Amino acid sequence: MLRALAVLALLPFAIPLATPVQAQSQPYLTRAEVEAHMRAAVFCYYPDDRFSCSWAELYTEFHAESTILYTAEVSYDFPMSVSEYQLDWQGDALCIPYETQGLRSMWEAYGYRFPFDLAGLTPLSSELLPARIVELRDVSPESFCFQYSNDPDTPGQLLQHVFRDGVQDAEQDPVALIPLFASGVAMRPN
Repeated sequence: MLRALAVLALLPFAIPLATPVQAQSQPYLTRAEVEAHMRAAVFCYYPDDRFSCSWAELYTEFHAESTILYTAEVSYDFPMSVSEYQLDWQGDALCIPYETQGLRSMWEAYGYRFPFDLAGLTPLSSELLPARIVELRDVSPESFCFQYSNDPDTPGQLLQHVFRDGVQDAEQDPVALIPLFASGVAMRPN
């Protein structure tokens, strides 16, 4: 009995809380593998059979500790929303900084096509950023990270694994890789 209690007392030190790097049910791609995809393609989330996207991410800058991305999404009866974010690398995981939510700027455009050259986007006032950051922070966990794996059911596509405060979401987001030479992708209103 004492031996069992001694083992239980050591468990919190022997089994740390799950982090994106540790809580894996399948092998995650390394940072180098993810960056190779980012340099060659736009990430199209929840693609339909014609590869229109529920939302899309275009990565444009790669730094030692962070990366810059533009994400586009469309809601019915509203212009397409495009936002620029800076995400931080933590090992092989990308994480959203809590205080700033990584938000750097915002644009909008009419139509349902996300141009990879970002042409035709109307910049929104930087005065809108603080309120939008507060909105995002109000619905975000303090630790919000994600990693990618190859989709075993769809060769050539990825799955995004989301971790909120160290707990992995049950659902994995399917990601089609749209080559940058395509120059744009159709957006599907949500």
